[in-house]
Amino acid sequence: MNATEPLDPEIMAMSLDEIRQRARMVDSDVRIMRSEIQRIKHESGTQRDRIKENLDKIKLNKQLPYLVGNIVEVLDLGREEDEEDGMAQDIYAQRRA
Repeated sequence: MNATEPLDPEIMAMSLDEIRQRARMVDSDVRIMRSEIQRIKHESGTQRDRIKENLDKIKLNKQLPYLVGNIVEVLDLGREEDEEDGMAQDIYAQRRA
């Protein structure tokens, strides 16, 4: 509002005490809104921190386990197991002529 604009007729009809009371109410509303803005900013920051922590946990859980076994040597135990099966074998069939 600039100086050339006329004042609202409602304000012109008010007494000085009513105008002061209205100004205090506006100041109170401004303080409440600032407090609310600060609270919302704090909650937002807290939620961002929790989201970051959860994303880090997800990233860690997607990785393979730290200890992974590797095959170092493969042993061929197949022939020994066949011989120890306990099956009856024809000794004469194994001899060479």
